[in-house]
Amino acid sequence: MFQEFNKLSSKEWKLKIQADLKGVDYQSLISQTPEHIDIKPFYHADDYIAVKHLVQNNFAIAQELKIANENIAQKIAKKALDQGADIFTFQFDNTFDIDKLIHHLDYDKLIFKADLLDIDFLLELFEKTAGKSSILIDPIGHFARYGNWFENQEKDFNKIRLLQQKLPDNYIFISISTNVYKDAGAIITQELAYALGHAVEYAENFGKEILQQMQVDFAIGNHYFFEIAKIKTFKLLWESIVSDYKVQNNLRIYAQPGIRNKTIFDPYVNMLRSTMEMMSAIIGGADIIANFPYDKHFKKTNSFSERIARNQLIILKNEAHYNEALNSTEGNYYIENISYQLAEKSLDIFKLIEKSGGFLSQLYKGKIQEKIAKNATKEQASFDEGKQVLVGTNKYINEKEQVEKIDIYPFMKKRKGQTLVPPIVPKRLAEKLEEKRLRNMGIKF
Repeated sequence: MFQEFNKLSSKEWKLKIQADLKGVDYQSLISQTPEHIDIKPFYHADDYIAVKHLVQNNFAIAQELKIANENIAQKIAKKALDQGADIFTFQFDNTFDIDKLIHHLDYDKLIFKADLLDIDFLLELFEKTAGKSSILIDPIGHFARYGNWFENQEKDFNKIRLLQQKLPDNYIFISISTNVYKDAGAIITQELAYALGHAVEYAENFGKEILQQMQVDFAIGNHYFFEIAKIKTFKLLWESIVSDYKVQNNLRIYAQPGIRNKTIFDPYVNMLRSTMEMMSAIIGGADIIANFPYDKHFKKTNSFSERIARNQLIILKNEAHYNEALNSTEGNYYIENISYQLAEKSLDIFKLIEKSGGFLSQLYKGKIQEKIAKNATKEQASFDEGKQVLVGTNKYINEKEQVEKIDIYPFMKKRKGQTLVPPIVPKRLAEKLEEKRLRNMGIKF
């Protein structure tokens, strides 16, 4: 059938579009993203740039929980793993009773994200889970987020070296936590560049082999196709990095929804937002995907919203069969064009960081923080002016809505004390508007 039709060039399509516009400028159909990438009204094989595809075989469903009580955390993890989760991720910043927590849990289904550097405790956790669980640390990420080291750079780095000596060579124990950059307002090209710079900083300080022991965490935003392209682009960039260092590519990507667009009002819309974001993560090629409850930012952990969050991923995997469409973007001119441009622009940022002394040097000078803050200010202004829409919050508002009970403080907390560098602080776009609306309802914090 296709032989009956003449092939049309990109130029011919453009002329046809211009004719149909009847005098309206063709350029008016082109929009630009914060990454300075033009989104064109059509993409054609004439402009096609083939991009290598690195497709994973499957993806694992994860559920997360910060440990407050070992017995409760164990029960929640057991229930989640019995009801569809493949992985359970525990977050903690204090030591805990290991035996109570891991009782009757499959060690190979556990990930521990540690925001502390108690080496004896971490090694005990490794031994008691028979080396089957993943125990992840990220002192550089901690420094970026809080503006201080656990102790100081020298002592923190010495502890990493000690862990390197004690843990198996192929054991993943470093987490490159890029979530904080995204959740504080970084654009995609910055996320990609900072992820590379963050990882290379570890390689330069602890040897290239540490690149084989990394998990990279990404927060996924609301720009559907660009978020797909983000993960695909990072896989290509990472392959280039490990190739240059001549080490094996053991990259594991862990993705979850970002917080920037999540809201207190009309909170069920958060389910739609996170579903789209997880779809991006799956198609983009994340290995492990964790959702969080729609009410995470204003309610304590509860079984209803946890179950909904887990089931969102189960539906995508087992009913929508997304796990069978992991190579679905191959030959997609639009996504591959975006990927190519994201790679070029993020590499430019990465090279500039390296030329200027490396990622840590730029954190110490406050340059990374300045760049993220600049973009965050632009994005916040766009939201405040109604250009960036969050349905139910600054558009299509239900003035009669009664907000659900707020169990936890829902806004960015101001940190006290001195810091070595300005911290990179995650913040939701709707916070100022929500605070004002709650105050008008007589709810104060």
